[in-house]
Amino acid sequence: MKVNGAVIQTTAWVAEKRLSSVILLIATIFFLVIFAGVFSYLAFAEIANSGEMPPGVSVAGVDVSHLGKEDAVSKCKKALAEVSARPLVIKVDDEEYKITPAEIGLKLDFGKMVHEAYRRAWSVNPAERFLRRLINRPKKINVWLLAVKDEAALKAFVERALAQINRPPQNAYVDVTSGEPVIVPAKDGRYADFEQVYEAVGRAICTKGRTVEVAVARTPAEITDSIFGRFIVINLASHTLTLYEREKPLVRYPVACGSPTYPTPPGQWKIVSKQKNPAWRNPGTAWAASMPPYIPPGPGNPLGTRALALNASGILIHGTPSPWSVGRSVSHGCIRMYMRDVEALFEMVEVNTPVYIIKSAGNPGFDVRKTPPWMKPG
Repeated sequence: MKVNGAVIQTTAWVAEKRLSSVILLIATIFFLVIFAGVFSYLAFAEIANSGEMPPGVSVAGVDVSHLGKEDAVSKCKKALAEVSARPLVIKVDDEEYKITPAEIGLKLDFGKMVHEAYRRAWSVNPAERFLRRLINRPKKINVWLLAVKDEAALKAFVERALAQINRPPQNAYVDVTSGEPVIVPAKDGRYADFEQVYEAVGRAICTKGRTVEVAVARTPAEITDSIFGRFIVINLASHTLTLYEREKPLVRYPVACGSPTYPTPPGQWKIVSKQKNPAWRNPGTAWAASMPPYIPPGPGNPLGTRALALNASGILIHGTPSPWSVGRSVSHGCIRMYMRDVEALFEMVEVNTPVYIIKSAGNPGFDVRKTPPWMKPG
């Protein structure tokens, strides 16, 4: 009985082992069939889609997945039409310098972009593509903008822009061209290197914005508009003297100015001295040949009761004992005023007060932008 029991157990064990082997074989065959099916499917997908863009491929953000090259080009042209027409812009501070794509022969190379996207997509390792298809996680590929351009036209545009951008520092000044003063703020000097800007422009034409923010080296101006407070404007054509507090007129007086023979010099001057009850000394010129060498203060003194000397040689703003001359061009270069007017003005100005003498409104007679030597610091 013991022998028979051992035989039965052995037979059962052999039968169970055979069953396990059969199950294992069947499972192996099953998984091989599944693998072969998946492999066949993926291989078929590779072959079937070989003329199309794989999933996850885009051109400048435009999804071209599953499209042939021609269809991808058409889609990109439509989607990027606004970008294609966008001008190239160079910006510095609040200034913009623009040019249209046509003026520099700028065109997006859609064929090249799509070809590059296709090449990159299908250059992915086949094993990686299989695995990504299996887990449905396509590799993201995006080809950015590629463009063609007229190099000569583009360089000419950059040169024109830099001709405006690059400048020496401009001091603040009082523009009296119109007859009414306008205080023009200072401008820093600016400099940008051509090669650096051209390189940045080359990068910008391959972006959707097509804009270059130019970084410039700056040189500050010597004089800012804060130095301008109270100043005088004398209009020779209208025979007027106006005292301003910056751009606000405080008082305006009629004056006499130089005759055609002895003209009052236009320009930017300043008061260098103030004299109450001045004495007159003969300057030794032809017009004073018949006059005494010295006239003390008092009635009949040619300078009146007040005199403001300018740094223009021999030119003063002064009172006159000949009120009939005020409003006319009859002096020997000086600016004559009524006594009451010059006495009032005398109290409102100080030494170093700027004096702008202009020929007429619209024709100052000098370059208003040029800083006179006496105004420069140091």
